[in-house]
Amino acid sequence: MKGKHNAFTLLELLLVLALIGVMLSLAVPSWQQYQLRVIRGQTFQQLQRIGLAQEVFKLQNGEYAASIDTFDLDHTTQSYTYTMTLGEQGYLLVAKVKPEGPQSNDTSCWTLTLSDTGLMQSLSKEGENRACK
Repeated sequence: MKGKHNAFTLLELLLVLALIGVMLSLAVPSWQQYQLRVIRGQTFQQLQRIGLAQEVFKLQNGEYAASIDTFDLDHTTQSYTYTMTLGEQGYLLVAKVKPEGPQSNDTSCWTLTLSDTGLMQSLSKEGENRACK
């Protein structure tokens, strides 16, 4: 008994799978870069919050706080390590990628800084100045 069957052929199925594979190979790297940018943006915001807290502390106490721990801000993350250096006139806030963290593939924006003058910089893993936002 010969009849017409409504089904996909093996060739059609393989063609659809190949097309899905190509689409994923294009989408996944873009999505991963997006994730890195989002976390980097959150880190810049956190540096700004800490900097604002420093300025408020100086207005209230006449000098900058000696430690980030002075502020009631969460500065511990899986992706970055936050540090602060006090100078004669001001401070420098630094967020550095944790090598074992999820941001470790972000080698072009390895270190993010914010100074008391409001200057934000980003450095690559090799120390080159980069424009990362």
